[in-house]
Amino acid sequence: MKINKSKITIGLPLYNGEKTLRRTLDSLLQQTFTDFILIISDNGSTDSTSKICLEYQKKDSRIKYFFKKNTISWVWNFIFLVDKADTEYFVWVADDDYWEKDFIEKNISFLNSNPKYVGSVSDVKHFGKYLDNYLIDNNKKFNFVRPIVGTLDEKITNIVEFNWILNVFSIFRTDKLKKGLIRNAFVSWDFALLLNLIKFGDLHVLDEILWHRDSGGNTSSKSFLDALKYQKYSWFKTYFPYVPFSIWCLKNLGLKIFIKHYTHFRYLNFHTAKKILFDLMKKY
Repeated sequence: MKINKSKITIGLPLYNGEKTLRRTLDSLLQQTFTDFILIISDNGSTDSTSKICLEYQKKDSRIKYFFKKNTISWVWNFIFLVDKADTEYFVWVADDDYWEKDFIEKNISFLNSNPKYVGSVSDVKHFGKYLDNYLIDNNKKFNFVRPIVGTLDEKITNIVEFNWILNVFSIFRTDKLKKGLIRNAFVSWDFALLLNLIKFGDLHVLDEILWHRDSGGNTSSKSFLDALKYQKYSWFKTYFPYVPFSIWCLKNLGLKIFIKHYTHFRYLNFHTAKKILFDLMKKY
């Protein structure tokens, strides 16, 4: 079943989000831009998440709630939401984030006036107990998200060298998002998705903070290896997590670009191998 007739689909993938879910839902329902549908995909929550979602669904007909009895990879949960959308625009939102009331309105206004852009998001403010782990320059614009513009080669370099992929929470043109969607779950799927999407246009960032993001998360307290296992990847993708991403980049970006950024891929694979080996040594 496809969902249609609205201007934008908000896709909310979640798992055990009872602590922050009400705040997130309230911020969505208080948007000044009201012509949206909210699709929630609950990845088998075991807390009171389901109860909260059903409560809000009864209050607002724009909410459609789906519950999965068997948990799946977060990637497939993201893809599930896009497949349900039949609107001009689409945006993912995390269950522990919240928006200022004009987040949708201002981003859609920009996209309506700038057809060369495939997506738009606002600047973001992080909060949460794990924030101290991040290096932040308070005098610099766009610490966590940045505009991705220029030639294709410049955009690829920008994404590969920038250590954040929060542009994935942009409001996208749905037709372009579906064309660029990668139907294969692997570590750094979100990086690969952005590298696909910039073939269709640029990514904009509004120069104001309309988005607040929790820097914690369900897997923040896990070891690196446990966090990978939690995502339900295959054995190979768990113990050699960046090999599939590296292969994808080689096939889809070309040998010339892959060689140009070879040191980045080498660091990803060898540094990660050391982290996994360290986790294994601690366990056994």
